[in-house]
Amino acid sequence: MNGIDRLIIEWFNTDFGLGFSGGIVGNACLIVLSFLMTLLLSGLIGFEREYHGHSAGLRTHVLIAIGSCVIMVLSVYGFGYWDSIHLANGASRDPARLAAQAITGIGFLGAGTIIQTGMNIKGLTTAATIWVAMGIGLACGCGSFLVAILVTALSFFVLVGLNRLETFAAKKNPFLVIVVPQDQAVLGTLLQVAKRLGLVVEETISEMTVYQETPALRVIVKCGRVRPEALSAFVDEIRASIHPLGLRVNNMEAF
Repeated sequence: MNGIDRLIIEWFNTDFGLGFSGGIVGNACLIVLSFLMTLLLSGLIGFEREYHGHSAGLRTHVLIAIGSCVIMVLSVYGFGYWDSIHLANGASRDPARLAAQAITGIGFLGAGTIIQTGMNIKGLTTAATIWVAMGIGLACGCGSFLVAILVTALSFFVLVGLNRLETFAAKKNPFLVIVVPQDQAVLGTLLQVAKRLGLVVEETISEMTVYQETPALRVIVKCGRVRPEALSAFVDEIRASIHPLGLRVNNMEAF
């Protein structure tokens, strides 16, 4: 725990000069602060997901973070009576054990937001933000407020700032996702069309998938720097020559 968070916790444990023993009032106020910080910080990340229309939005992220905060608060404050018995018997308790179980459980919840379709995979970023929201809740629950604030700021920057950078990079180095029947050979045609139009194909990936409940082949074609008009001509020729079941450019509808 960093020095600032330690000073905050020690100040709350003084009970503000009210004379209570054991820091009862201070601990109660510290727990309230933990939940309020959890609500605020996880709400920022949840709002960003909600604003962009993802299934796991504001309420989901806030509830996950609050639940994680509850687990951490219970780990720190919820076993005082049993701690006294354990210490009397020479045993000790690890407050991180409940937190470790939360990490495992949230992993399963995050996996449920990932959806793989014939065209692409959705929900990876949302699964990551769910995991981050859990971490924020745990950090607030144990009093690491500075860590929670820094993680929230970095996460928000990644979601908002790097999204624009990622979009810019995708325009410079586009890739196509093409879905065809599983028995259709298309790779040779794709490479011939790309060569004729002067496109540089850096990598191709082929994998089996399911498209509209039918077995299919998904081909990902990663291109180098290409002019928009050349990419448009490539997409038009692919549509006309192989008649794909689906085609996307950079995970967006092809023009």
